[in-house]
This record gives sequence, C-alpha cells and structure tokens, in this order.
Amino acid sequence: MEILGYVLVNPDKVERAINGVVGPKGALMGGVGEKASDSAKIAEYDRLGGLITKDGKKLEIGCFYDFAKKQARKKPEVKFVFWVERKGKAKKVLVDEGEEIPVEVRAAQLLKEQEELDEE
Repeated sequence: MEILGYVLVNPDKVERAINGVVGPKGALMGGVGEKASDSAKIAEYDRLGGLITKDGKKLEIGCFYDFAKKQARKKPEVKFVFWVERKGKAKKVLVDEGEEIPVEVRAAQLLKEQEELDEE
C-alpha cells in the first residue's frame, strides 16, 4: 500500500494499523480506522514497526511516530537506513530525506546490486 509517497510493505501490519486486532469476544480493538488521515495511518503503521520504503530505500522506524512521546509526529523526520560493511562489520548509516547519499553508501549499493545480478 502506498500512502503519501511512501510504501507500507507489510499488508498484515497495514490491516492492524487501520482496523486493529481481534480481541475478546471477537471485537476489533485498536487501529485508527478507515476514515483516519493518511498521516495517522502511516504513524500507526510505523508504531507497529512496519517496514516503510520510498524509491526502494528503507526508512528508519520512528520517522512518523515518536516512541519517546508515544504519539504521532506532527512533522515526519524521515531518515533512510543504509548498511555498509566496514572492517568486517555492518555499520548503520542514516541519511535525512533530501540530503545527498554519501558516495561510500552509494558505492556499497552499487556493489550489492552487481552481486545480485551476478547471482542470476
């Protein structure tokens, strides 16, 4: 499902974010509802830990939901997550939306894409 230009990858979590879960006696509990705003839906999905992507790039959990304040963010803080191998360990690199992706991260992406093509 796509909301506000972001792809909500997990359909089960989309369902739970919007409609909730079945509780005691079969009644639905939680969820923001079908009539909720798109920003409320994506914030609830984010709260549930659902994978969000934009242009094929993964977003950090918590871009739309503030876990410290336990509420939806008034303004999203979109950060892309990249994993780069450094000295034998995977390192997490966060890049704010709108910032240029560091050349090292882009090089790692290109290498990964090439390895995937080689495997085919």
